[in-house]
Amino acid sequence: MRKVVITGVGLALPGARTTEQFWDLVGAARPAVAEIDRFPTGPYTAHRAGVAGDEAVASIPLRLRKRMDRFCQLALVAAQDALAAADLDPAEAPEGVGVYLGNMYGGWEITEESMRRLCQVGYTGVSPYIASAWFPTAPQGQISIKWGIKGFSKTVAADTASAAVAIGYAVRAIAEGRAEAMLAGGAEAPVTPYTYTFCETSGRLTPGDYRPFGAGADGYLVGEGAVVFTLESEESARARGAEILAEVAGFAAGHASSDQVFGRTGTDVLTHVAQTALKEAEVAPQDLDLIALDAQGTVYADAGEVRAVADLLGAGAVDQVPCTTVKPVTGHLLGAAPAVDLLAALLAIRNGAVPPVAGITAGEREATELDLIVDAPRVRSVRTALVNARGADGTVAALVLRGPAADTN
Repeated sequence: MRKVVITGVGLALPGARTTEQFWDLVGAARPAVAEIDRFPTGPYTAHRAGVAGDEAVASIPLRLRKRMDRFCQLALVAAQDALAAADLDPAEAPEGVGVYLGNMYGGWEITEESMRRLCQVGYTGVSPYIASAWFPTAPQGQISIKWGIKGFSKTVAADTASAAVAIGYAVRAIAEGRAEAMLAGGAEAPVTPYTYTFCETSGRLTPGDYRPFGAGADGYLVGEGAVVFTLESEESARARGAEILAEVAGFAAGHASSDQVFGRTGTDVLTHVAQTALKEAEVAPQDLDLIALDAQGTVYADAGEVRAVADLLGAGAVDQVPCTTVKPVTGHLLGAAPAVDLLAALLAIRNGAVPPVAGITAGEREATELDLIVDAPRVRSVRTALVNARGADGTVAALVLRGPAADTN
Protein backbone atom coordinates (compact mmCIF):
# COMPACT_ATOMS: atom_id res chain seq x y z
CA MET A 1 0.00 0.00 0.00
CA ARG A 2 1.36 3.39 -1.00
CA LYS A 3 1.35 6.45 1.24
CA VAL A 4 -1.13 9.14 0.20
CA VAL A 5 -0.43 12.82 0.79
CA ILE A 6 -2.18 16.16 0.38
CA THR A 7 -0.42 18.59 -1.96
CA GLY A 8 -3.13 21.18 -2.53
CA VAL A 9 -6.41 22.48 -1.14
CA GLY A 10 -9.12 24.76 -2.48
CA LEU A 11 -12.16 26.15 -0.70
CA ALA A 12 -15.22 28.30 -1.16
CA LEU A 13 -16.83 28.74 2.26
CA PRO A 14 -18.92 31.28 4.16
CA GLY A 15 -16.54 34.13 4.96
CA ALA A 16 -13.50 32.46 3.41
CA ARG A 17 -12.02 31.83 -0.04
CA THR A 18 -8.48 31.14 1.11
CA THR A 19 -6.90 29.05 3.84
CA GLU A 20 -5.67 32.23 5.52
CA GLN A 21 -9.17 33.71 5.65
CA PHE A 22 -10.58 30.45 6.95
CA TRP A 23 -7.94 30.15 9.67
CA ASP A 24 -8.53 33.73 10.81
CA LEU A 25 -12.27 33.05 10.97
CA VAL A 26 -12.11 29.83 12.98
CA GLY A 27 -9.31 31.14 15.19
CA ALA A 28 -11.54 34.03 16.22
CA ALA A 29 -14.49 31.61 16.69
CA ARG A 30 -16.52 34.10 14.67
CA PRO A 31 -19.58 32.44 13.05
CA ALA A 32 -20.07 33.40 9.42
CA VAL A 33 -23.81 32.76 9.58
CA ALA A 34 -26.37 35.44 8.82
CA GLU A 35 -30.06 35.95 8.15
CA ILE A 36 -31.15 34.20 4.98
CA ASP A 37 -32.23 36.75 2.36
CA ARG A 38 -32.68 34.45 -0.65
CA PHE A 39 -36.25 33.51 0.26
CA PRO A 40 -38.78 34.12 3.09
CA THR A 41 -37.87 31.96 6.09
CA GLY A 42 -40.96 32.62 8.20
CA PRO A 43 -42.27 29.04 8.02
CA TYR A 44 -38.92 27.51 8.93
CA THR A 45 -37.39 26.72 12.31
CA ALA A 46 -34.05 28.35 11.51
CA HIS A 47 -33.71 31.73 9.81
CA ARG A 48 -29.91 31.85 9.49
CA ALA A 49 -27.30 29.97 7.51
CA GLY A 50 -23.71 30.20 6.38
CA VAL A 51 -23.67 31.50 2.80
CA ALA A 52 -20.66 31.87 0.52
CA GLY A 53 -20.49 35.25 -1.22
CA ASP A 54 -21.36 35.48 -4.91
CA GLU A 55 -17.79 36.60 -5.56
CA ALA A 56 -16.76 33.03 -4.75
CA VAL A 57 -17.96 31.85 -8.16
CA ALA A 58 -17.39 35.05 -10.12
CA SER A 59 -14.40 33.53 -11.92
CA ILE A 60 -16.69 31.05 -13.73
CA PRO A 61 -17.91 32.53 -17.06
CA LEU A 62 -21.59 33.45 -16.82
CA ARG A 63 -22.49 31.25 -19.77
CA LEU A 64 -21.03 28.21 -18.01
CA ARG A 65 -22.47 29.22 -14.65
CA LYS A 66 -25.99 29.08 -16.11
CA ARG A 67 -25.50 25.38 -16.82
CA MET A 68 -24.61 24.50 -13.25
CA ASP A 69 -26.29 24.49 -9.88
CA ARG A 70 -24.58 26.45 -7.12
CA PHE A 71 -23.10 23.40 -5.36
CA CYS A 72 -21.40 22.52 -8.64
CA GLN A 73 -20.06 26.07 -9.10
CA LEU A 74 -18.57 26.03 -5.61
CA ALA A 75 -16.97 22.64 -6.23
CA LEU A 76 -15.48 23.83 -9.52
CA VAL A 77 -13.70 26.86 -8.04
CA ALA A 78 -12.47 24.80 -5.07
CA ALA A 79 -11.07 22.17 -7.44
CA GLN A 80 -9.41 24.86 -9.53
CA ASP A 81 -7.64 26.26 -6.49
CA ALA A 82 -6.67 22.79 -5.25
CA LEU A 83 -4.99 21.99 -8.56
CA ALA A 84 -3.25 25.36 -8.69
CA ALA A 85 -1.98 24.99 -5.12
CA ALA A 86 -0.56 21.56 -6.00
CA ASP A 87 0.79 22.79 -9.35
CA LEU A 88 -0.80 19.73 -10.91
CA ASP A 89 -2.08 19.58 -14.50
CA PRO A 90 -4.39 16.55 -14.98
CA ALA A 91 -4.01 16.86 -18.76
CA GLU A 92 -0.47 15.49 -18.44
CA ALA A 93 -1.84 12.10 -17.33
CA PRO A 94 -5.67 12.21 -17.51
CA GLU A 95 -6.14 8.46 -16.96
CA GLY A 96 -4.14 8.63 -13.74
CA VAL A 97 -6.23 11.36 -12.12
CA GLY A 98 -9.73 10.91 -10.68
CA VAL A 99 -12.45 12.75 -8.77
CA TYR A 100 -14.13 11.60 -5.56
CA LEU A 101 -16.67 14.01 -4.08
CA GLY A 102 -19.40 13.79 -1.44
CA ASN A 103 -22.68 15.64 -1.00
CA MET A 104 -26.00 15.02 0.68
CA TYR A 105 -28.74 16.69 -1.37
CA GLY A 106 -27.38 17.41 -4.82
CA GLY A 107 -28.41 20.76 -6.32
CA TRP A 108 -31.88 22.26 -6.62
CA GLU A 109 -31.49 25.97 -7.40
CA ILE A 110 -31.94 25.58 -11.17
CA THR A 111 -34.70 23.00 -10.74
CA GLU A 112 -36.72 25.13 -8.31
CA GLU A 113 -36.57 28.15 -10.59
CA SER A 114 -37.58 26.04 -13.60
CA MET A 115 -40.53 24.51 -11.76
CA ARG A 116 -41.76 27.98 -10.83
CA ARG A 117 -41.41 29.16 -14.41
CA LEU A 118 -43.14 26.02 -15.68
CA CYS A 119 -46.19 27.01 -13.66
CA GLN A 120 -45.93 30.69 -14.68
CA VAL A 121 -45.04 30.62 -18.39
CA GLY A 122 -45.04 26.96 -19.44
CA TYR A 123 -42.36 24.61 -20.70
CA THR A 124 -40.38 27.37 -22.42
CA GLY A 125 -39.41 28.64 -18.98
CA VAL A 126 -37.71 25.37 -18.02
CA SER A 127 -33.92 25.25 -18.10
CA PRO A 128 -32.58 22.61 -20.49
CA TYR A 129 -29.80 21.93 -18.00
CA ILE A 130 -31.96 20.57 -15.16
CA ALA A 131 -31.11 16.91 -15.71
CA SER A 132 -27.36 17.48 -15.56
CA ALA A 133 -27.40 20.30 -13.00
CA TRP A 134 -29.21 18.90 -9.97
CA PHE A 135 -27.81 15.37 -9.95
CA PRO A 136 -25.36 14.62 -7.10
CA THR A 137 -22.67 13.59 -9.62
CA ALA A 138 -22.76 16.96 -11.42
CA PRO A 139 -19.62 18.40 -9.72
CA GLN A 140 -17.68 15.23 -10.49
CA GLY A 141 -18.75 15.50 -14.11
CA GLN A 142 -18.07 19.20 -14.56
CA ILE A 143 -14.62 18.93 -12.96
CA SER A 144 -13.78 15.95 -15.18
CA ILE A 145 -14.92 17.81 -18.29
CA LYS A 146 -13.04 21.02 -17.50
CA TRP A 147 -9.68 19.30 -16.94
CA GLY A 148 -10.13 16.28 -19.20
CA ILE A 149 -9.93 13.89 -16.26
CA LYS A 150 -10.49 10.27 -17.27
CA GLY A 151 -9.42 8.32 -14.20
CA PHE A 152 -11.24 6.43 -11.47
CA SER A 153 -14.07 8.71 -10.20
CA LYS A 154 -17.09 8.43 -7.92
CA THR A 155 -19.69 10.50 -6.06
CA VAL A 156 -20.65 9.50 -2.51
CA ALA A 157 -23.98 10.32 -0.88
CA ALA A 158 -23.89 9.22 2.78
CA ASP A 159 -25.74 11.96 4.64
CA THR A 160 -23.38 14.10 6.76
CA ALA A 161 -20.54 11.55 6.43
CA SER A 162 -20.38 11.85 2.63
CA ALA A 163 -17.11 13.76 2.21
CA ALA A 164 -15.28 11.61 4.76
CA VAL A 165 -16.15 8.49 2.78
CA ALA A 166 -15.30 10.20 -0.52
CA ILE A 167 -11.87 11.25 0.73
CA GLY A 168 -11.25 7.85 2.28
CA TYR A 169 -12.16 6.01 -0.92
CA ALA A 170 -9.99 8.39 -2.96
CA VAL A 171 -7.10 7.57 -0.62
CA ARG A 172 -7.76 3.86 -1.15
CA ALA A 173 -7.73 4.28 -4.95
CA ILE A 174 -4.27 5.88 -4.81
CA ALA A 175 -2.90 3.54 -2.15
CA GLU A 176 -3.97 0.49 -4.17
CA GLY A 177 -2.52 1.82 -7.41
CA ARG A 178 -5.74 2.61 -9.25
CA ALA A 179 -4.79 6.28 -9.49
CA GLU A 180 -1.77 8.52 -9.08
CA ALA A 181 -3.75 11.59 -7.98
CA MET A 182 -7.27 12.47 -6.91
CA LEU A 183 -9.38 15.54 -6.38
CA ALA A 184 -11.41 14.69 -3.28
CA GLY A 185 -13.72 16.54 -0.91
CA GLY A 186 -17.31 17.73 -0.80
CA ALA A 187 -19.73 20.41 -1.93
CA GLU A 188 -23.17 21.44 -0.69
CA ALA A 189 -25.62 24.28 -1.37
CA PRO A 190 -28.74 23.67 0.72
CA VAL A 191 -29.92 27.28 1.08
CA THR A 192 -32.84 27.12 -1.37
CA PRO A 193 -36.54 26.81 -0.44
CA TYR A 194 -36.92 23.20 -1.56
CA THR A 195 -33.64 21.89 -0.15
CA TYR A 196 -34.06 23.88 3.03
CA THR A 197 -37.41 22.15 3.45
CA PHE A 198 -35.52 18.83 3.57
CA CYS A 199 -33.38 20.26 6.35
CA GLU A 200 -36.50 21.45 8.19
CA THR A 201 -38.37 18.16 7.95
CA SER A 202 -35.29 16.26 9.16
CA GLY A 203 -35.81 17.93 12.56
CA ARG A 204 -32.10 18.75 12.81
CA LEU A 205 -32.22 22.57 12.59
CA THR A 206 -31.94 24.76 15.68
CA PRO A 207 -34.14 27.82 16.15
CA GLY A 208 -31.28 29.43 18.07
CA ASP A 209 -27.51 29.13 17.91
CA TYR A 210 -25.56 26.09 16.77
CA ARG A 211 -23.80 25.17 20.01
CA PRO A 212 -22.51 21.59 19.86
CA PHE A 213 -21.74 20.15 23.30
CA GLY A 214 -23.47 23.13 24.88
CA ALA A 215 -26.22 22.84 27.49
CA GLY A 216 -29.54 22.27 25.74
CA ALA A 217 -27.97 21.90 22.28
CA ASP A 218 -30.90 21.39 19.92
CA GLY A 219 -29.57 21.18 16.37
CA TYR A 220 -27.42 22.94 13.83
CA LEU A 221 -27.49 25.79 11.34
CA VAL A 222 -26.56 24.78 7.81
CA GLY A 223 -23.95 26.26 5.53
CA GLU A 224 -23.07 26.08 1.85
CA GLY A 225 -19.65 25.69 0.33
CA ALA A 226 -17.00 23.33 -0.97
CA VAL A 227 -13.58 22.04 0.05
CA VAL A 228 -11.45 20.01 -2.36
CA PHE A 229 -8.05 18.43 -1.72
CA THR A 230 -5.43 17.32 -4.20
CA LEU A 231 -4.30 13.87 -3.09
CA GLU A 232 -1.28 12.08 -4.56
CA SER A 233 0.89 9.09 -3.92
CA GLU A 234 3.92 10.17 -1.95
CA GLU A 235 6.16 8.92 -4.75
CA SER A 236 4.37 11.05 -7.32
CA ALA A 237 4.47 14.14 -5.11
CA ARG A 238 8.18 13.76 -4.42
CA ALA A 239 8.95 13.13 -8.06
CA ARG A 240 7.18 16.36 -9.00
CA GLY A 241 8.89 18.28 -6.20
CA ALA A 242 5.48 19.18 -4.78
CA GLU A 243 5.08 20.51 -1.26
CA ILE A 244 3.57 17.83 0.95
CA LEU A 245 1.08 19.39 3.36
CA ALA A 246 0.11 16.24 5.24
CA GLU A 247 -0.42 12.51 4.91
CA VAL A 248 -3.86 10.89 5.07
CA ALA A 249 -2.52 8.02 7.12
CA GLY A 250 -5.69 6.17 8.09
CA PHE A 251 -9.31 5.66 7.05
CA ALA A 252 -12.13 3.40 8.14
CA ALA A 253 -15.89 3.27 7.74
CA GLY A 254 -18.72 1.32 9.30
CA HIS A 255 -22.48 1.32 9.69
CA ALA A 256 -25.11 1.41 12.40
CA SER A 257 -28.88 1.33 12.01
CA SER A 258 -30.30 4.77 11.29
CA ASP A 259 -32.26 4.78 14.55
CA GLN A 260 -29.14 3.95 16.57
CA VAL A 261 -26.30 5.78 14.81
CA PHE A 262 -26.30 8.54 17.42
CA GLY A 263 -27.11 6.17 20.28
CA ARG A 264 -25.36 3.32 22.10
CA THR A 265 -24.85 1.08 19.06
CA GLY A 266 -23.58 3.98 16.97
CA THR A 267 -21.24 4.93 19.78
CA ASP A 268 -19.66 1.49 19.69
CA VAL A 269 -19.37 1.65 15.89
CA LEU A 270 -17.70 5.07 16.02
CA THR A 271 -15.20 3.85 18.61
CA HIS A 272 -14.40 0.79 16.50
CA VAL A 273 -14.09 2.80 13.27
CA ALA A 274 -11.76 5.32 14.93
CA GLN A 275 -9.65 2.49 16.39
CA THR A 276 -9.40 0.88 12.95
CA ALA A 277 -8.33 4.11 11.26
CA LEU A 278 -5.73 4.76 13.97
CA LYS A 279 -4.41 1.21 13.70
CA GLU A 280 -3.91 1.69 9.98
CA ALA A 281 -2.04 4.93 10.71
CA GLU A 282 -0.03 3.19 13.43
CA VAL A 283 -1.06 5.84 15.95
CA ALA A 284 -2.06 5.08 19.54
CA PRO A 285 -5.25 6.91 20.57
CA GLN A 286 -3.46 8.60 23.47
CA ASP A 287 -0.83 9.97 21.06
CA LEU A 288 -3.36 12.01 19.10
CA ASP A 289 -2.85 15.78 19.14
CA LEU A 290 -6.34 16.70 17.97
CA ILE A 291 -9.79 15.20 17.47
CA ALA A 292 -12.13 17.02 15.07
CA LEU A 293 -15.55 16.09 16.38
CA ASP A 294 -18.62 15.18 14.33
CA ALA A 295 -20.65 17.60 16.50
CA GLN A 296 -24.23 16.99 15.39
CA GLY A 297 -25.36 19.65 17.81
CA THR A 298 -27.99 17.84 19.88
CA VAL A 299 -27.59 16.75 23.48
CA TYR A 300 -28.33 13.12 22.55
CA ALA A 301 -26.02 12.83 19.53
CA ASP A 302 -23.21 14.82 21.15
CA ALA A 303 -23.39 12.68 24.30
CA GLY A 304 -22.96 9.60 22.12
CA GLU A 305 -19.83 11.06 20.56
CA VAL A 306 -18.42 11.98 23.97
CA ARG A 307 -18.88 8.36 25.06
CA ALA A 308 -17.19 7.14 21.87
CA VAL A 309 -14.17 9.40 22.42
CA ALA A 310 -13.98 8.36 26.08
CA ASP A 311 -14.05 4.69 25.08
CA LEU A 312 -11.38 5.35 22.44
CA LEU A 313 -8.97 7.23 24.70
CA GLY A 314 -9.60 5.41 27.96
CA ALA A 315 -10.34 6.90 31.34
CA GLY A 316 -6.80 8.12 31.92
CA ALA A 317 -6.54 10.16 28.72
CA VAL A 318 -10.09 11.33 27.99
CA ASP A 319 -9.28 14.89 29.03
CA GLN A 320 -5.75 14.99 27.61
CA VAL A 321 -6.37 15.05 23.84
CA PRO A 322 -7.63 18.43 22.55
CA CYS A 323 -11.03 18.23 20.84
CA THR A 324 -12.75 20.82 18.68
CA THR A 325 -15.17 21.52 15.84
CA VAL A 326 -15.32 24.49 13.47
CA LYS A 327 -18.81 23.70 12.20
CA PRO A 328 -20.53 26.52 14.18
CA VAL A 329 -18.34 29.01 12.27
CA THR A 330 -19.30 27.97 8.73
CA GLY A 331 -22.60 26.35 9.54
CA HIS A 332 -22.94 22.59 9.09
CA LEU A 333 -22.08 21.84 5.45
CA LEU A 334 -23.98 18.56 5.62
CA GLY A 335 -22.35 16.13 3.17
CA ALA A 336 -19.35 18.42 2.72
CA ALA A 337 -18.82 19.01 6.46
CA PRO A 338 -16.10 16.35 6.98
CA ALA A 339 -13.98 18.07 4.31
CA VAL A 340 -14.21 21.30 6.32
CA ASP A 341 -13.12 19.38 9.43
CA LEU A 342 -10.17 17.85 7.58
CA LEU A 343 -9.19 21.32 6.37
CA ALA A 344 -9.28 22.62 9.96
CA ALA A 345 -7.08 19.71 11.07
CA LEU A 346 -4.64 20.37 8.22
CA LEU A 347 -4.33 24.03 9.19
CA ALA A 348 -3.95 23.13 12.86
CA ILE A 349 -0.95 21.02 11.86
CA ARG A 350 0.44 23.81 9.71
CA ASN A 351 -0.10 26.60 12.25
CA GLY A 352 0.65 24.74 15.46
CA ALA A 353 -2.63 25.57 17.17
CA VAL A 354 -6.08 24.06 17.80
CA PRO A 355 -9.02 26.38 17.00
CA PRO A 356 -11.81 26.78 19.59
CA VAL A 357 -15.44 25.72 19.47
CA ALA A 358 -17.56 28.81 18.85
CA GLY A 359 -20.43 29.57 21.19
CA ILE A 360 -19.86 27.34 24.21
CA THR A 361 -18.64 28.33 27.65
CA ALA A 362 -15.83 27.05 29.83
CA GLY A 363 -18.45 25.61 32.19
CA GLU A 364 -20.06 23.62 29.37
CA ARG A 365 -16.61 22.44 28.35
CA GLU A 366 -16.02 21.06 31.84
CA ALA A 367 -19.34 19.25 31.80
CA THR A 368 -18.38 17.20 28.70
CA GLU A 369 -15.28 15.64 30.34
CA LEU A 370 -13.46 16.18 27.02
CA ASP A 371 -10.63 18.64 26.54
CA LEU A 372 -12.75 20.93 24.37
CA ILE A 373 -10.95 24.06 23.21
CA VAL A 374 -12.94 27.22 23.99
CA ASP A 375 -12.50 31.01 23.84
CA ALA A 376 -9.22 31.11 21.90
CA PRO A 377 -6.89 28.82 19.91
CA ARG A 378 -4.57 26.67 21.98
CA VAL A 379 -1.00 26.95 20.77
CA ARG A 380 0.62 23.52 20.65
CA SER A 381 2.40 21.21 18.24
CA VAL A 382 -0.12 19.20 16.23
CA ARG A 383 1.29 16.16 14.49
CA THR A 384 -1.65 13.74 14.23
CA ALA A 385 -5.38 14.42 14.03
CA LEU A 386 -8.50 12.25 13.96
CA VAL A 387 -11.63 13.40 12.09
CA ASN A 388 -14.98 11.84 13.10
CA ALA A 389 -18.01 11.73 10.81
CA ARG A 390 -21.50 10.29 11.24
CA GLY A 391 -24.56 10.37 8.99
CA ALA A 392 -28.19 9.93 9.98
CA ASP A 393 -28.40 7.15 7.39
CA GLY A 394 -26.10 5.12 9.66
CA THR A 395 -22.74 5.75 7.96
CA VAL A 396 -19.80 6.21 10.35
CA ALA A 397 -16.31 7.15 9.15
CA ALA A 398 -12.96 8.35 10.47
CA LEU A 399 -9.85 9.84 8.87
CA VAL A 400 -6.39 10.20 10.38
CA LEU A 401 -4.15 13.04 9.27
CA ARG A 402 -0.42 13.13 9.92
CA GLY A 403 1.84 16.13 9.49
CA PRO A 404 4.57 16.07 6.84
CA ALA A 405 8.04 14.82 7.60
CA ALA A 406 10.53 17.57 8.34
CA ASP A 407 12.38 17.12 5.06
CA THR A 408 9.25 17.77 2.96
CA ASN A 409 8.64 21.32 4.18
